[in-house]
Amino acid sequence: MTQTHPAMPLQTKSEPRPTTPPDRPTRDVAEAAVLLGVSPWLVLQQIAKGNLPHKRFGRRILIPRRAFLAWLEDVDGPGRQV
Repeated sequence: MTQTHPAMPLQTKSEPRPTTPPDRPTRDVAEAAVLLGVSPWLVLQQIAKGNLPHKRFGRRILIPRRAFLAWLEDVDGPGRQV
């Protein structure tokens, strides 16, 4: 990678994202993917199928924390698969 500004360090995709305050009421797709241990693409696929509750703000997709936790509890039931 090339450095765009001498004062700015190089960043790679493998660097961890900044942490999100745990009390924030929403998560974005990337944060939900990390919490689930899956790819962001898979989270988007579940949203497109209508399986994962979300809110759209223009092009941004946010997942309400309480709805996400309730969805996770429901999905985690015996023999249930998404």
